[in-house]
This record gives sequence, C-alpha cells and structure tokens, in this order.
Amino acid sequence: MEKLKILIIGGTGFIGSQLVNELNKKGHQIRVLSRNGARKNDCYKQVEYIEGSVGDKQIISSVINDIDYVYYFATTTNPKQSEKDLISDLSSNLIPIVNVLYQCVNKGIKKFIFCSSGGTVYGNQNKIPINEKSLCNPISSYGLVKLSIENYIKYFNHKYNLNYEILRLSNPYGANQFTDGTFGIIPTYIHAILSDKLISVYGEGEIVRDYIYIDDFISLNLKLLTTTTKNNIINVGTGIGTSIKELIHKIEIISGKKANVQYLPKRNFDVSVNCLEIKKVQKIYNWKPTISLDEGIKKTLEQIKSV
Repeated sequence: MEKLKILIIGGTGFIGSQLVNELNKKGHQIRVLSRNGARKNDCYKQVEYIEGSVGDKQIISSVINDIDYVYYFATTTNPKQSEKDLISDLSSNLIPIVNVLYQCVNKGIKKFIFCSSGGTVYGNQNKIPINEKSLCNPISSYGLVKLSIENYIKYFNHKYNLNYEILRLSNPYGANQFTDGTFGIIPTYIHAILSDKLISVYGEGEIVRDYIYIDDFISLNLKLLTTTTKNNIINVGTGIGTSIKELIHKIEIISGKKANVQYLPKRNFDVSVNCLEIKKVQKIYNWKPTISLDEGIKKTLEQIKSV
C-alpha cells in the first residue's frame, strides 16, 4: 500500500485518535491538528501533533502543506450545546471550514473527507431506514450546520474540482470514548450503571438510534485511501434501530446491574427515529459493519471496567 501524507483535523478526539492509531500502524505520514495538542495517550513519535484552531488561517495554511488527504472530524459543539448559542455554533464550525476548503484547493490535496451527521441532517423522516436520496430537513442547529458544510464542500467541488467524500455517520460508540455525556450515550450509560449513578432519559425512552461500533467506522475510513472513488455522500451505520429503552435493557443484561433512570421532558431538537440505509456504502466500498450492538457493548463495558 502506498504511504500517504495525511492530515487529521480533530485527530485527538474519539474518532480521530482511533484513526491515527490505525494509520500509524500502516506507516503513513500523519499530521494532527487539535485545539488541545497531543493528549497523553495520543503521543506517537512518528505523528506530528500541532496545537491550534481551525479558525486560525495561518495555522491552516501551514498544516495543509504537502498533504495528500485531509480528514475533518473537528467540532466544537454537540446538538444540545448548539441550541444554546446559534451564533457560536456557526462561527466556530461553519466559517472555519470554508477557509480549510480554500486551503485544500490552494495546496492541491487529493481528497477531502468530512465526517457529517447521519443522525441530524435528515431530521424526522417518514421512511425508515433513511437513504441518501431522502430530503434533508434538520431540526437542530447542529444538523443545519453539518448540512451547510456539506453544501459548501459540494460548491468547492463544482467551482474548484475539489475531490471529497462526505460520511453521514450514525451514532458511533466504543472503547476509549468519553463517559461524561458530551458525545455517546452508550459509554455514558455504562459508566453510570456501573457507578450506580442516575441516567437521564428525555421522553419515555422511545427515541430510536442507529449505533455503530468505532472499529467498523475506522475500517471504512481505511478503505477510503485504497480506492479511486470520489465525490460521494454516503450513510455509515448498521441499518438497525434501537430505542433508548431497549439500549438500557441490553446494558443491564450484559453488565448484570440495574439502571437507575430518571425520565425528563422531551427535547424539541431530538429526532424521533434515526436508522440509516447502508446499501450505497456497501456497493461503493464493499463495506459493511461486523460488530453487533451486544458485542460492542461488551467491548465498551470491558474497557470502562479496566480504567
């Protein structure tokens, strides 16, 4: 396999750090841009870690020098946070990526890979599972910004011939994910149940999500480097929906402990049912997830127990 020069923006987060680990094993030349620089567990001698903001034009111009592929995993908000401050959501997520795209064009990168949100760009849909031809109707600022970024990427392809892949990711989870509830309810719930802490559920647990284990998502990202396919928007999930109530029950069975749940009022920015059709990614990349939800919960639980 050809050794590539790869920039991962947001490369110390949950997804980015896992991808860095796998790319490093394969001997690629990796550069990471992160707001916080390298974390203790992210320090590889072969990886160049740069601390800085995607909003800093000088840094962006510098880090994209001599790069083949750019992965973009950075985000400053989650759906809950984005609702509190729309202006901050726009200024910290949408505007900076436009400068990144300009620099990708100027530096002549081979492909820009953006991790979008299959969980929020579609909004509430009548047809489940949701395919890529469905009309996007976000009901949160978070989803609106992700969709706006997608449109800017397509614009840069139209105007400047920038090659891209847009990955509409469902709900990723797995070992080494934060357990503080910022992103990822599975590790958050597991940690709470193991610690006999209260779990907060909005609504009656009827919300349905498509959960994908991190290793499966990383395996797809590796495939992006070995094919000539380009300029696709693809769903990445399992095609299987699980309600919050079902999820908690699964964790209870696997952990052998009872959850302590408090039910709170519904939030108007939560999509009711999200489950992604994955026929397109299977056809284009010959990829499908291999880790079941039960197996993924077991893996995540074992890692949390070991900390």
